Amino acid sequence: MDIKIKANATFKEVNRSNKRYIVLKGSAGSGKSVDTAQNYILRLLSDKGRNLVCIRKADVTNRDSTFAELSGAIFRMFGDNAEKYWTIKQSPLSLTCKANGNQIIFRGMNDDKQREKLKSITFQKGKLTDVWIEEATELTQADFEIIDDRLRGELPEGQFYQIRMTFNPVNKNHWIKKVFFDIPDPNVLTHHSTYLTNRFIDEAYKAR
Repeated sequence: MDIKIKANATFKEVNRSNKRYIVLKGSAGSGKSVDTAQNYILRLLSDKGRNLVCIRKADVTNRDSTFAELSGAIFRMFGDNAEKYWTIKQSPLSLTCKANGNQIIFRGMNDDKQREKLKSITFQKGKLTDVWIEEATELTQADFEIIDDRLRGELPEGQFYQIRMTFNPVNKNHWIKKVFFDIPDPNVLTHHSTYLTNRFIDEAYKAR
């Protein structure tokens, strides 16, 4: 299998970490969402029994953000062979790895109905092991705690639960800063990236 990978060195520690909470703060153009999408495609391809749910406050915004990033990563990495290895569905949004049955689905947290749907997620193969919360600052702390509570139960040896949060910098009073940045926690890895650490940004973008 010939896979094309574009890696930014700044995310090396992030992608190797098994910590439960990965908190990525980064400006536009920092590459955090592109790296996150690529890392999840590699993880689900190689580690049987893992499944990912992508969260946005409003579920409809997943189509043009998390789904677009993940499907784009598949086509960049696999080229013309993309659909040989992945099933890409537009309605409802989902991605399925053909090699092992691992799945990626998409959900929102905009109202009680959407929150209840999250609580009832099951997969044909494996468990919900991974959560990507894009634009995490849109969520309340109560939203986050509902998501966090979904990752529980014994896993096969070598597997782990993980939530990755990606967002642009926010004000100092936001709950994410207080919970993840202000209080040291061995289960948390925080990371800050900018366009200057993205080696794939062109010179015109840097100048702007």
